[in-house]
Amino acid sequence: MAAAEPAPEPVPQPGHLRRLLPGAADLMRYRRSWIRPDLLAGLAVWAVLVPQGLAYGELAGLPPVTGLYTAIGALLLYPLLGSSRYLHVGPESSTAIVTAAYIGGLAAGVPERASGLAALLCLVAAGFLLLGAVLRLAVVSRLLSTPVLAGYLAGSAVVIGVSQLGKIFAIPTPADDWWRKLAELAAGLPTTNLRALLIGSMTVLIVVVVRRWAPGVPGILLAVAGATVLVAVLGWDDRVPVIGEVPAGIPVPSLPSVEAGDVVDLLGAGASIALLVFASSMLTASALARRDREQVSGPREFLGLAAASVGSGLLQGLPPNASDSRSFIVADTPARSQLANLIAAALTAVTLLVLTPVFRFLPQAALGAVVLVAAARMVDVAAFRRLWRVRRSDFALAAVTAAGVLVVGVLPGIAVGVVVSLLEVLRRAVLPPTAVLGRVAGRTAWRSATNFDGTDTVPGLLVYRFDAPLFFANAAVLRDEVLRLVDESEPPAVEVVIDAEGVVDMDITGAEALDELLDQLDDRGVRLVLARVRTSLRTTLRQMELEERIGADGFPLRIRDAVADFVRRSRTEPVATDPAEPLAEGRPPADTGLTTGGSAGAPIPDG
Repeated sequence: MAAAEPAPEPVPQPGHLRRLLPGAADLMRYRRSWIRPDLLAGLAVWAVLVPQGLAYGELAGLPPVTGLYTAIGALLLYPLLGSSRYLHVGPESSTAIVTAAYIGGLAAGVPERASGLAALLCLVAAGFLLLGAVLRLAVVSRLLSTPVLAGYLAGSAVVIGVSQLGKIFAIPTPADDWWRKLAELAAGLPTTNLRALLIGSMTVLIVVVVRRWAPGVPGILLAVAGATVLVAVLGWDDRVPVIGEVPAGIPVPSLPSVEAGDVVDLLGAGASIALLVFASSMLTASALARRDREQVSGPREFLGLAAASVGSGLLQGLPPNASDSRSFIVADTPARSQLANLIAAALTAVTLLVLTPVFRFLPQAALGAVVLVAAARMVDVAAFRRLWRVRRSDFALAAVTAAGVLVVGVLPGIAVGVVVSLLEVLRRAVLPPTAVLGRVAGRTAWRSATNFDGTDTVPGLLVYRFDAPLFFANAAVLRDEVLRLVDESEPPAVEVVIDAEGVVDMDITGAEALDELLDQLDDRGVRLVLARVRTSLRTTLRQMELEERIGADGFPLRIRDAVADFVRRSRTEPVATDPAEPLAEGRPPADTGLTTGGSAGAPIPDG
């Protein structure tokens, strides 16, 4: 992406304005030179927003025009409070499919209730987002890590894609589950509407080709407009399913008309959507901010996204979310501020006031094709390859989350992602990274004997690293592994040096495990030394009366100091801390006392 012009230096603004509407205060610093790029960006994103908004409105199980109501409400209010210069908040596929999954059951048999429930869901999600801002819960977004979001989007893409195939083939697929929809589609293939299939296929082809060979051209708008003209000119509006009449105008802002108890029914869905929206929006906003060496504010994003949800709810829309594709269109045009999104909102309003008569010829197959292409792009194949190549455990997180979405559904799939993330945190806590260390040949550094070939070790000395806080969940790991390594060492270990730099904290259980380790090592005639101990941990050891047991000389600042002290005390030749650096007591460097290519015990893989 081309680098955008950096943000202007802040200028003093009235304190009350910056406190109440920080985004509006940012817009007051607007530069005249930004008008042209912001106008071009607004036009570019509008060309994509209108067909996507109609498609996502229908994807949510609502009238297609609902997506445009969502865009106007969200885009007008997010800039007043949000912290991102580019983030485009509006109708989006993942929240649309969650809305359909939950609203469909509550509004079964009463379609007119669906719009009111969707608007109420916006307000419930906004309430949770506001709660996140008040309680400073930006950390909650970490429960949806990048692998989990990649898996969630991949699973959702399958659900979304299958849901649109029926529109492209013009075959009814009323089932709720994606696999049942697929079965209904297969059973109805003999009744395929060839005109609808032609329209859907050509729409997909045009969007893909234009995106590949002419990315600056609004391919989605071109394809949808072409399909609409084709249906109108050939008179196919009675031969293929079309949207039909769309009400002109913009709804008057109002609270949704719902029944008592609907708020309670929507609490779970609202919380899930709030978590999903904040996590995915922060990822997109942060990626755009890093490009320009800026920062986004978690509390302000909570407020901006809550405002967007309120705006959408008051206009009878569906829960909005940041759109990756449209946000990058805004940034790459390149826009300079949120005025680009405000221009897109204004153009969408004009569309609703003037262009709705042409929507009656818009074929549903074309909208289904637009959503199908968007769903395909949700599967980030490159990200999965990177996860497989770099860290298999993260790939497993993504795969399990995707499977969870496909097996239990889109909405529960969010919970699956959170649970999988928490289980991964627990796994890392219970099984922390540990390693037997050796000195890297020709250097002063001590590293994992498993990861570095030819490391040097000292006979009788075990150097061990524990990279985690020592607490109840993993205290036994430290105790049991050290004892096992001591028992297996050859020649027998007489001293253990623990690199404790990674032990940033210790609870009572951890202290008791360390006390037990001291007892067990004393029985074996082995001394324990803790190197690179943090001040906070040293204080805890003192309070637990373990500092005195280890001894004042048992806390060297560096591993090489501990090794040199062991060599001196054991009356062996000194160990070189550096080939060109004199050792303790001024003796010359020597390599005796070191062995190569092994450790004092069986090495533990370096985490």
